[in-house]
Amino acid sequence: MPHTTEIPVLWSHLDANGHVNNGIYQSYFDEARIQALENEGFSIKEMREKKVGPVMLKAELSYHKPLHHPDAVRIETGFRDMSKIKGKVIQNMYRISDGALVCEAIFSALFFDFEKNRPWKIPDSFLEKFKADGILNRSQSHP
Repeated sequence: MPHTTEIPVLWSHLDANGHVNNGIYQSYFDEARIQALENEGFSIKEMREKKVGPVMLKAELSYHKPLHHPDAVRIETGFRDMSKIKGKVIQNMYRISDGALVCEAIFSALFFDFEKNRPWKIPDSFLEKFKADGILNRSQSHP
């Protein structure tokens, strides 16, 4: 089951057209990814202490519906095609007021060791936990 995060739309997130600026969507997805990692025991504090962390390699966003203030979004976050150092983060954003799909995103990412300046190997215990919790899909098919 994917991790779920709810985020309110702030007035300051709106563009000149009165809807959420497209650049803000990535910050919503970023917050949901971090909350999903924290929820799975991938502590941001511990990653900072170890000088490792997630790095986005590619972002693919498909916009479907606009967002306005005062609304909120629900973001479902899951992981797929995970290896020891990289994988994909699959996220769907829904408007809470009517449940409409607002945006779909696929992020290619890796974990990076900033001290050694190279990819960091994800501990097997985390890969197994993602799989056991049902938020890891090892399918090789792509939407």
